[in-house]
Amino acid sequence: MVERCLETGVVTVRFQGVLNQSTAPGVHNTLSKLAAECPAAIVVDMSALDQVDKACFSVFATATFKAEQDWGVPLLLYAARPEVSRVIGTYRNFVALYEDRSLALAAVRAHVPRWVRERLAPYPDSVRTARGLIGDACLRWDLPHVRDAARLIVSELASNAVQHTGADFDVTAAYTGRYLRIAVQDRSSARPRRMTGPAAEHLEPGWGLRVVEAASTHWGYLSVPTGKIVWSLLTTDR
Repeated sequence: MVERCLETGVVTVRFQGVLNQSTAPGVHNTLSKLAAECPAAIVVDMSALDQVDKACFSVFATATFKAEQDWGVPLLLYAARPEVSRVIGTYRNFVALYEDRSLALAAVRAHVPRWVRERLAPYPDSVRTARGLIGDACLRWDLPHVRDAARLIVSELASNAVQHTGADFDVTAAYTGRYLRIAVQDRSSARPRRMTGPAAEHLEPGWGLRVVEAASTHWGYLSVPTGKIVWSLLTTDR
């Protein structure tokens, strides 16, 4: 189970059942994919996870290290059963384990995640609003060197949401210290499409998804129960 909170930028994942040599790779892959989305943080609910193979719990130490090293994303665990907590204690120098969700989220807030979000209506003026939101965030976070690219990218993502969904959509930005993540979550399950024709000219700048492809370090889209998230990552190295 995975939940993405638009208000805080925190992703919560809950694993349940048996952790062994057969299931550990799936746990690792899930955490790796979530870290690559560059959320404000990942918190892992351990309450339904059973201990079987003690050596397999190293997957959480590895995932924590990779999330921070590759993406700048903190990964925190919480609510482990006593027997699981004892095993995780073996890796206490590499993982952060908290008694419950509230303590884990308090630790996330202590990191002061840089996260902004705004819900916009499906009107052409919302494209300009999205561009302003991202541009202002870049200035607040001392990222003027990626501001132009970020504004251009969000213009395309917001334009696609306005043209193709006809419903409110959410624009978010997160800065992990390594990447600036720009994302638009809309209520359509259709994959993102290139814009062409008069509509593209009306929804400025209307350059198409080729702008996202050219300007992003990485980009892609993710299906969620309420629609999809189209995201772009920009490296923030000067």
